[in-house]
Amino acid sequence: MAYGRFSSDNEILAMRSAGFRKFAIFQPVLILGTIIAIASLGVNDIFLPAGTKAFHQLWLELILKHPGLELGEYSIRRIRDTIFITGAIDETGIHPMIIVERDNSGNLNSIIARLASPAIKGNKDGFPGFRMHNVLSLIPNSIRSDEWTWSRARYMDYRILSDSLTISDQYENPAYMRILEVRRVISEKSKNQRKRLEEEVAQIERKKYELSLEYYDLARGRASVLENAKFNIADSYSGMEGLIAGLPVDHSLQIWKLEYYQKFAIPFSSLPFVFLSFPLGLLARRSGRAVGFFIGLMLTTLYWSLLVLGRSLGLRAGASPFLVMIVPVIVLLIIGVGFYLYRVKS
Repeated sequence: MAYGRFSSDNEILAMRSAGFRKFAIFQPVLILGTIIAIASLGVNDIFLPAGTKAFHQLWLELILKHPGLELGEYSIRRIRDTIFITGAIDETGIHPMIIVERDNSGNLNSIIARLASPAIKGNKDGFPGFRMHNVLSLIPNSIRSDEWTWSRARYMDYRILSDSLTISDQYENPAYMRILEVRRVISEKSKNQRKRLEEEVAQIERKKYELSLEYYDLARGRASVLENAKFNIADSYSGMEGLIAGLPVDHSLQIWKLEYYQKFAIPFSSLPFVFLSFPLGLLARRSGRAVGFFIGLMLTTLYWSLLVLGRSLGLRAGASPFLVMIVPVIVLLIIGVGFYLYRVKS
Protein backbone atom coordinates (compact mmCIF):
# COMPACT_ATOMS: atom_id res chain seq x y z
CA MET A 1 0.00 0.00 0.00
CA ALA A 2 2.87 2.39 0.79
CA TYR A 3 4.59 1.76 -2.54
CA GLY A 4 1.23 2.11 -4.28
CA ARG A 5 0.77 5.54 -2.71
CA PHE A 6 4.33 6.51 -3.67
CA SER A 7 3.70 5.41 -7.24
CA SER A 8 0.33 7.13 -7.62
CA ASP A 9 1.76 10.40 -6.19
CA ASN A 10 4.80 10.16 -8.52
CA GLU A 11 7.14 9.88 -5.52
CA ILE A 12 8.89 6.89 -7.12
CA LEU A 13 9.46 8.95 -10.25
CA ALA A 14 10.85 11.81 -8.14
CA MET A 15 13.25 9.50 -6.31
CA ARG A 16 14.38 7.94 -9.58
CA SER A 17 14.95 11.45 -11.02
CA ALA A 18 17.05 12.30 -7.95
CA GLY A 19 19.38 9.40 -8.78
CA PHE A 20 18.07 6.68 -6.44
CA ARG A 21 18.31 3.19 -7.83
CA LYS A 22 15.25 0.96 -7.52
CA PHE A 23 17.05 -1.31 -5.08
CA ALA A 24 17.80 1.67 -2.84
CA ILE A 25 14.07 2.42 -2.73
CA PHE A 26 13.30 -1.25 -2.02
CA GLN A 27 16.09 -1.82 0.54
CA PRO A 28 14.41 -0.26 3.64
CA VAL A 29 11.36 -2.49 3.25
CA LEU A 30 13.56 -5.56 2.77
CA ILE A 31 15.44 -4.77 5.99
CA LEU A 32 12.19 -4.10 7.86
CA GLY A 33 10.66 -7.35 6.56
CA THR A 34 13.71 -9.33 7.70
CA ILE A 35 13.50 -7.73 11.15
CA ILE A 36 9.78 -8.54 11.35
CA ALA A 37 10.43 -12.17 10.36
CA ILE A 38 13.11 -12.61 13.04
CA ALA A 39 10.99 -10.79 15.64
CA SER A 40 7.97 -12.94 14.79
CA LEU A 41 10.09 -16.08 15.20
CA GLY A 42 11.29 -14.82 18.59
CA VAL A 43 7.77 -13.92 19.77
CA ASN A 44 6.42 -17.34 18.76
CA ASP A 45 9.36 -19.08 20.41
CA ILE A 46 9.51 -17.10 23.68
CA PHE A 47 6.35 -15.19 24.49
CA LEU A 48 3.75 -17.64 23.13
CA PRO A 49 4.97 -20.63 25.24
CA ALA A 50 5.42 -18.40 28.30
CA GLY A 51 1.93 -16.93 27.90
CA THR A 52 0.42 -20.38 27.39
CA LYS A 53 2.13 -21.69 30.51
CA ALA A 54 0.92 -18.72 32.55
CA PHE A 55 -2.62 -19.19 31.23
CA HIS A 56 -2.70 -22.88 32.18
CA GLN A 57 -1.25 -22.08 35.61
CA LEU A 58 -4.03 -19.54 36.16
CA TRP A 59 -6.59 -22.04 34.85
CA LEU A 60 -5.24 -24.64 37.28
CA GLU A 61 -5.64 -22.28 40.22
CA LEU A 62 -9.20 -21.44 39.14
CA ILE A 63 -10.03 -25.14 38.88
CA LEU A 64 -8.71 -25.84 42.36
CA LYS A 65 -10.65 -22.94 43.81
CA HIS A 66 -13.78 -23.88 41.85
CA PRO A 67 -13.50 -27.64 41.18
CA GLY A 68 -16.77 -27.76 39.29
CA LEU A 69 -15.13 -25.97 36.34
CA GLU A 70 -13.08 -29.04 35.43
CA LEU A 71 -13.72 -31.83 37.93
CA GLY A 72 -17.39 -32.70 37.58
CA GLU A 73 -19.47 -34.36 40.25
CA TYR A 74 -19.17 -38.13 40.48
CA SER A 75 -16.58 -38.26 37.72
CA ILE A 76 -13.19 -39.79 37.00
CA ARG A 77 -10.56 -37.48 35.52
CA ARG A 78 -7.01 -38.38 34.51
CA ILE A 79 -4.40 -35.64 34.67
CA ARG A 80 -1.13 -37.03 33.35
CA ASP A 81 -0.22 -39.93 35.69
CA THR A 82 -2.77 -39.09 38.41
CA ILE A 83 -6.43 -40.13 38.53
CA PHE A 84 -8.97 -37.99 40.42
CA ILE A 85 -12.25 -39.63 41.45
CA THR A 86 -14.77 -37.13 42.77
CA GLY A 87 -18.03 -37.31 44.66
CA ALA A 88 -20.43 -34.45 45.31
CA ILE A 89 -19.17 -30.88 44.91
CA ASP A 90 -20.44 -27.92 46.90
CA GLU A 91 -19.09 -24.71 48.43
CA THR A 92 -17.02 -26.59 51.02
CA GLY A 93 -15.21 -28.72 48.44
CA ILE A 94 -15.35 -32.27 47.08
CA HIS A 95 -16.68 -35.08 49.27
CA PRO A 96 -15.52 -37.71 49.07
CA MET A 97 -12.41 -37.64 46.87
CA ILE A 98 -10.00 -40.40 45.81
CA ILE A 99 -6.58 -39.75 44.25
CA VAL A 100 -4.70 -42.63 42.62
CA GLU A 101 -1.07 -41.99 41.68
CA ARG A 102 2.16 -43.91 41.24
CA ASP A 103 5.07 -43.16 43.56
CA ASN A 104 8.79 -43.24 42.74
CA SER A 105 8.98 -46.96 43.63
CA GLY A 106 6.29 -47.88 41.13
CA ASN A 107 3.60 -48.52 43.76
CA LEU A 108 0.06 -47.29 43.20
CA ASN A 109 -0.85 -44.97 46.04
CA SER A 110 -4.55 -44.47 46.76
CA ILE A 111 -5.49 -41.45 48.88
CA ILE A 112 -9.09 -41.39 50.13
CA ALA A 113 -10.49 -38.30 51.84
CA ARG A 114 -13.93 -37.61 53.27
CA LEU A 115 -13.61 -33.96 52.17
CA ALA A 116 -11.14 -32.19 49.88
CA SER A 117 -11.19 -28.43 50.32
CA PRO A 118 -9.63 -26.37 47.48
CA ALA A 119 -8.05 -23.82 49.84
CA ILE A 120 -4.65 -24.45 51.47
CA LYS A 121 -3.53 -22.05 54.14
CA GLY A 122 0.00 -20.77 53.71
CA ASN A 123 0.27 -21.99 50.13
CA LYS A 124 3.94 -22.99 49.95
CA ASP A 125 5.95 -21.77 46.94
CA GLY A 126 2.75 -20.72 45.21
CA PHE A 127 1.82 -24.35 44.39
CA PRO A 128 -1.97 -24.84 44.57
CA GLY A 129 -3.59 -27.92 45.99
CA PHE A 130 -6.25 -29.44 48.26
CA ARG A 131 -6.67 -29.60 52.03
CA MET A 132 -7.89 -33.18 52.52
CA HIS A 133 -9.72 -34.22 55.73
CA ASN A 134 -10.07 -37.66 57.35
CA VAL A 135 -7.50 -39.22 55.06
CA LEU A 136 -6.79 -42.90 54.46
CA SER A 137 -3.75 -43.84 52.37
CA LEU A 138 -3.33 -47.34 50.87
CA ILE A 139 -0.11 -48.42 49.16
CA PRO A 140 0.14 -52.00 47.81
CA ASN A 141 3.54 -53.60 47.45
CA SER A 142 4.44 -53.78 43.75
CA ILE A 143 6.49 -56.95 44.35
CA ARG A 144 4.30 -58.86 46.82
CA SER A 145 0.59 -58.50 46.12
CA ASP A 146 -0.42 -59.65 49.63
CA GLU A 147 1.41 -56.77 51.39
CA TRP A 148 -0.10 -53.33 51.92
CA THR A 149 0.98 -50.18 53.69
CA TRP A 150 -1.76 -47.98 55.11
CA SER A 151 -1.92 -44.81 57.17
CA ARG A 152 -4.53 -42.42 58.55
CA ALA A 153 -4.49 -38.68 59.16
CA ARG A 154 -6.93 -36.02 60.34
CA TYR A 155 -5.92 -33.88 57.40
CA MET A 156 -3.20 -33.54 54.79
CA ASP A 157 -2.21 -31.00 52.15
CA TYR A 158 -2.04 -32.36 48.63
CA ARG A 159 -0.14 -29.95 46.41
CA ILE A 160 0.10 -30.04 42.64
CA LEU A 161 3.59 -29.12 41.49
CA SER A 162 3.26 -26.76 38.55
CA ASP A 163 6.53 -27.84 36.91
CA SER A 164 5.92 -31.58 37.00
CA LEU A 165 2.27 -32.43 37.46
CA THR A 166 -0.19 -29.82 36.28
CA ILE A 167 -3.39 -29.80 34.38
CA SER A 168 -1.57 -28.02 31.59
CA ASP A 169 0.17 -31.27 30.70
CA GLN A 170 -2.99 -32.47 29.00
CA TYR A 171 -2.70 -29.44 26.74
CA GLU A 172 0.88 -30.27 25.78
CA ASN A 173 1.06 -29.23 22.18
CA PRO A 174 4.12 -28.56 20.00
CA ALA A 175 2.44 -25.40 18.71
CA TYR A 176 2.76 -23.87 22.21
CA MET A 177 6.27 -25.11 23.00
CA ARG A 178 9.68 -23.60 22.32
CA ILE A 179 11.65 -24.70 19.28
CA LEU A 180 14.39 -26.40 21.31
CA GLU A 181 11.80 -28.28 23.39
CA VAL A 182 10.01 -29.49 20.26
CA ARG A 183 13.34 -30.55 18.76
CA ARG A 184 14.19 -32.48 21.94
CA VAL A 185 10.84 -34.33 21.84
CA ILE A 186 11.33 -35.11 18.13
CA SER A 187 14.80 -36.49 18.89
CA GLU A 188 13.41 -38.75 21.64
CA LYS A 189 10.51 -39.94 19.48
CA SER A 190 12.86 -40.61 16.54
CA LYS A 191 15.17 -42.62 18.78
CA ASN A 192 12.27 -44.73 20.08
CA GLN A 193 10.97 -45.18 16.54
CA ARG A 194 14.36 -46.41 15.32
CA LYS A 195 14.61 -48.81 18.25
CA ARG A 196 11.16 -50.27 17.57
CA LEU A 197 11.93 -50.52 13.86
CA GLU A 198 15.20 -52.34 14.53
CA GLU A 199 13.39 -54.84 16.75
CA GLU A 200 10.77 -55.46 14.05
CA VAL A 201 13.43 -55.87 11.37
CA ALA A 202 15.26 -58.37 13.60
CA GLN A 203 12.05 -60.38 13.95
CA ILE A 204 11.53 -60.33 10.17
CA GLU A 205 15.07 -61.58 9.60
CA ARG A 206 14.46 -64.33 12.16
CA LYS A 207 11.28 -65.35 10.30
CA LYS A 208 13.21 -65.41 7.02
CA TYR A 209 15.81 -67.67 8.58
CA GLU A 210 13.10 -70.02 9.91
CA LEU A 211 11.47 -70.02 6.47
CA SER A 212 14.76 -71.00 4.82
CA LEU A 213 15.11 -73.91 7.26
CA GLU A 214 11.59 -75.05 6.43
CA TYR A 215 12.41 -75.01 2.71
CA TYR A 216 15.57 -76.98 3.42
CA ASP A 217 13.58 -79.61 5.33
CA LEU A 218 11.03 -79.71 2.52
CA ALA A 219 13.75 -80.29 -0.09
CA ARG A 220 15.36 -83.14 1.89
CA GLY A 221 12.29 -84.56 3.62
CA ARG A 222 10.45 -87.77 3.02
CA ALA A 223 6.92 -87.97 1.62
CA SER A 224 5.54 -88.57 5.09
CA VAL A 225 6.68 -85.12 6.30
CA LEU A 226 5.85 -83.13 3.17
CA GLU A 227 2.39 -82.01 4.33
CA ASN A 228 3.72 -80.93 7.72
CA ALA A 229 6.59 -79.01 6.08
CA LYS A 230 4.18 -77.23 3.71
CA PHE A 231 2.01 -76.19 6.64
CA ASN A 232 5.05 -74.83 8.54
CA ILE A 233 6.22 -72.90 5.47
CA ALA A 234 2.78 -71.34 4.98
CA ASP A 235 2.60 -70.43 8.67
CA SER A 236 6.10 -68.88 8.70
CA TYR A 237 5.44 -66.94 5.49
CA SER A 238 2.14 -65.61 6.84
CA GLY A 239 3.86 -64.51 10.05
CA MET A 240 6.60 -62.75 8.10
CA GLU A 241 4.07 -60.95 5.91
CA GLY A 242 2.22 -59.82 9.03
CA LEU A 243 5.41 -58.37 10.50
CA ILE A 244 6.26 -56.54 7.27
CA ALA A 245 2.74 -55.10 6.99
CA GLY A 246 2.74 -54.07 10.63
CA LEU A 247 6.01 -52.16 10.76
CA PRO A 248 5.68 -49.54 13.53
CA VAL A 249 4.76 -46.02 12.41
CA ASP A 250 4.64 -43.18 14.94
CA HIS A 251 2.06 -40.77 13.53
CA SER A 252 2.63 -38.37 16.42
CA LEU A 253 6.24 -37.94 15.25
CA GLN A 254 4.94 -36.64 11.90
CA ILE A 255 2.72 -34.12 13.70
CA TRP A 256 5.60 -32.86 15.83
CA LYS A 257 7.83 -32.45 12.77
CA LEU A 258 5.12 -30.54 10.92
CA GLU A 259 4.73 -28.15 13.84
CA TYR A 260 8.51 -27.78 14.12
CA TYR A 261 9.01 -26.69 10.52
CA GLN A 262 5.86 -24.56 10.60
CA LYS A 263 7.47 -22.50 13.37
CA PHE A 264 10.05 -21.37 10.78
CA ALA A 265 7.81 -21.32 7.69
CA ILE A 266 5.16 -18.87 8.90
CA PRO A 267 7.48 -16.13 10.31
CA PHE A 268 9.76 -16.16 7.25
CA SER A 269 6.82 -16.15 4.85
CA SER A 270 6.93 -12.34 5.23
CA LEU A 271 10.06 -12.20 3.04
CA PRO A 272 8.32 -13.32 -0.19
CA PHE A 273 5.61 -10.71 0.41
CA VAL A 274 8.32 -8.09 0.86
CA PHE A 275 9.64 -8.86 -2.63
CA LEU A 276 6.08 -8.72 -3.96
CA SER A 277 5.27 -5.39 -2.34
CA PHE A 278 7.59 -3.31 -4.54
CA PRO A 279 6.48 -4.49 -8.03
CA LEU A 280 2.82 -4.65 -6.97
CA GLY A 281 3.06 -1.11 -5.63
CA LEU A 282 4.39 0.14 -8.95
CA LEU A 283 1.24 -1.14 -10.64
CA ALA A 284 -0.80 1.51 -8.84
CA ARG A 285 0.30 4.26 -11.20
CA ARG A 286 -1.00 2.48 -14.28
CA SER A 287 -3.73 0.20 -13.01
CA GLY A 288 -4.75 1.70 -9.68
CA ARG A 289 -4.01 0.50 -6.16
CA ALA A 290 -6.91 -1.96 -6.21
CA VAL A 291 -5.17 -4.15 -8.81
CA GLY A 292 -2.01 -4.53 -6.72
CA PHE A 293 -4.07 -5.21 -3.62
CA PHE A 294 -6.13 -7.84 -5.48
CA ILE A 295 -3.00 -9.62 -6.78
CA GLY A 296 -1.46 -9.58 -3.32
CA LEU A 297 -4.67 -11.03 -1.86
CA MET A 298 -4.66 -13.79 -4.47
CA LEU A 299 -1.04 -14.69 -3.72
CA THR A 300 -1.79 -14.72 0.01
CA THR A 301 -4.67 -17.11 -0.62
CA LEU A 302 -2.36 -19.26 -2.77
CA TYR A 303 0.24 -19.40 0.01
CA TRP A 304 -2.22 -20.45 2.72
CA SER A 305 -3.84 -22.96 0.36
CA LEU A 306 -0.45 -24.55 -0.31
CA LEU A 307 0.29 -24.54 3.43
CA VAL A 308 -3.00 -26.25 4.32
CA LEU A 309 -2.61 -28.72 1.44
CA GLY A 310 0.95 -29.50 2.49
CA ARG A 311 -0.12 -30.09 6.08
CA SER A 312 -2.87 -32.46 4.91
CA LEU A 313 -0.35 -34.36 2.76
CA GLY A 314 2.01 -34.59 5.70
CA LEU A 315 -0.68 -35.95 8.03
CA ARG A 316 -2.49 -38.29 5.66
CA ALA A 317 0.06 -39.29 3.02
CA GLY A 318 3.19 -39.17 5.18
CA ALA A 319 4.90 -36.58 2.97
CA SER A 320 8.14 -34.99 4.15
CA PRO A 321 7.29 -32.34 6.81
CA PHE A 322 10.20 -30.18 5.67
CA LEU A 323 9.04 -30.10 2.07
CA VAL A 324 5.35 -29.51 2.69
CA MET A 325 6.06 -26.64 5.11
CA ILE A 326 8.94 -24.97 3.25
CA VAL A 327 7.82 -25.47 -0.37
CA PRO A 328 4.95 -22.91 -0.13
CA VAL A 329 7.44 -20.30 1.09
CA ILE A 330 9.90 -21.18 -1.69
CA VAL A 331 7.17 -21.04 -4.36
CA LEU A 332 6.00 -17.65 -3.15
CA LEU A 333 9.60 -16.43 -2.87
CA ILE A 334 10.34 -17.45 -6.48
CA ILE A 335 7.22 -15.61 -7.66
CA GLY A 336 8.15 -12.54 -5.62
CA VAL A 337 11.79 -12.40 -6.70
CA GLY A 338 10.85 -13.07 -10.34
CA PHE A 339 8.21 -10.34 -10.32
CA TYR A 340 10.65 -7.95 -8.61
CA LEU A 341 13.44 -8.57 -11.16
CA TYR A 342 10.96 -8.15 -14.02
CA ARG A 343 9.79 -4.77 -12.72
CA VAL A 344 13.36 -3.59 -11.99
CA LYS A 345 14.48 -4.35 -15.53
CA SER A 346 11.39 -2.85 -17.18
